[in-house]
Amino acid sequence: MKKSIIAIVLILALFSSAGQALAVESDVPIVDVETETAEIMLTLISSVTPSLSVSGSTASYTLLVYCSASVNSIKAVLQLQQYRNGAWYNYGSSWNASSAKSSLVTNGTKTIASGYSYRLKVTVTASNGSSTGTATVYS
Repeated sequence: MKKSIIAIVLILALFSSAGQALAVESDVPIVDVETETAEIMLTLISSVTPSLSVSGSTASYTLLVYCSASVNSIKAVLQLQQYRNGAWYNYGSSWNASSAKSSLVTNGTKTIASGYSYRLKVTVTASNGSSTGTATVYS
């Protein structure tokens, strides 16, 4: 009988802690809204998808940005970042991409120093003439 009670208590504890872990994870923002409210950003910017792959001394990137149909201007600032000594540092100069439509697709390569981890930081600003939304995401 005691074993059954202990097993039930352990199962309940497991499920209750899993729910807490999920709640904590869901509180972590995927997008860092810098200048406008989250409501405007979500209304204007539908998705920002940066990807980065590293092979030897070459980093290949792709950026896909999709916005609402009302958006007529997208500007993206891309910055390669290198992880060293326990922190992320900007690596090289940033570069820009833009579109006068409601979507933006860009890709390319950058020469890097091998032996480090890299990520792509992207700050996107979208405007429809009356509202502007900004989002920062990482690959």
